[in-house]
Amino acid sequence: MKRGFDEHGPVFCVRLPNPVAVVGGSQLNRWFFSETDRTLNISKPLDFLRAALGEVLLSAPKEVYDEQRPILKAVFSNERMRGYVLAMNAEVDRWLASLGDRGELEISQAMLRLTQNVAAHAMLGPCFRDELGEEFWTAYGHVSMSIDPVLPPSWPLPKFIRRDKARETIRRIIHAAFERRRRDPAAYDDVLALLANTPILAGRPLDPDLAVLVVMGLMFAGHETTAGQAAWSVILPLQHEPVRNKLEQLVRALPAHEPLGAKELRSLDFAYHVIDETTRVRPSADILIRLVEEPVDIGRYRIPKGWRVMASGTVSHNIASQFKDPEHFDPERFSSDRGEGNDSWAIMGFGGGRHKCTGMTFAKNEIAVILAKLYGQFDLQLVSENPVIVRGSGANRPSPTILRYQRRA
Repeated sequence: MKRGFDEHGPVFCVRLPNPVAVVGGSQLNRWFFSETDRTLNISKPLDFLRAALGEVLLSAPKEVYDEQRPILKAVFSNERMRGYVLAMNAEVDRWLASLGDRGELEISQAMLRLTQNVAAHAMLGPCFRDELGEEFWTAYGHVSMSIDPVLPPSWPLPKFIRRDKARETIRRIIHAAFERRRRDPAAYDDVLALLANTPILAGRPLDPDLAVLVVMGLMFAGHETTAGQAAWSVILPLQHEPVRNKLEQLVRALPAHEPLGAKELRSLDFAYHVIDETTRVRPSADILIRLVEEPVDIGRYRIPKGWRVMASGTVSHNIASQFKDPEHFDPERFSSDRGEGNDSWAIMGFGGGRHKCTGMTFAKNEIAVILAKLYGQFDLQLVSENPVIVRGSGANRPSPTILRYQRRA
């Protein structure tokens, strides 16, 4: 991607194996996201997600997505965010208590498990472990491992057969949880209860089948992409001593072992700069793809119907005219003094336009809680010195990375 940009500019073509027009930079990102649902189709290139999760949220056709948008607004309201922050505190505290006083951990897998638990806690409340059970998590793993953007999702491969059986298991378990909330609405205060008892869609609550799809879609979105971002947000300060020192100084000024609320999170401005810079240099999804449904012009180029258009974070996040010394990890670029992040189209880590990630604040708050509590309670040392980006079936993540930790007195 970088070579294509350097040799040909912000619009160029690759064959993967079919022709794909690649765009990068703030202005073209704005065009890309603005044309989505017009000449560019977002759902058709996501057949692999639809096979795993069903027609829900980003994997749904435009008309279905339009119907489901009120669900996202209800789930991610400011009022509910306070409860989600409590869930984040509870799960991070539980994880840190399990570590003991010293030892080593592999941070990439640890963040996968932790963000999965945070998402489940938010969806089904603090008793999610008892309510879901091991059968659910085994099925959840089969669905997660089936996500493959390359192979046709209808092929009768073992992982796709396991996926379809696992979806039925998940459907049965979430259905039962949904009905419990319908029978006794006062006993629950979680997302599934919201879906079961609140008139979100045209004056009525969701039906059980749609509620299952929404819970699964939100859980995958809430942990798969956040896990990689959280792991890199822990790793990168350890590779840049000035950043680490400032982050430690910030979080160790907070009251020890106290829950972090809205007031404390507002004081963690530099931690959020670390998160934003991590999104720039290590985006969970560094490419976004749309299908061209009718010929469309980009400057002097015409992109034919049937081509794909790809927006590249690899290009956009490394343009020197937008970001000073873009290869350098520098969270201060997002400070109010520098303001390099003021152009919302320059960074595409959370998408853009009407499909921009509604859970962005949830993800950033979750990572901020992780950074504050981990760096606040432990001295950390990076054992695996040069982790690399692993790209594959899911969101980008670090290669296996060992941290050594010791609890502070």
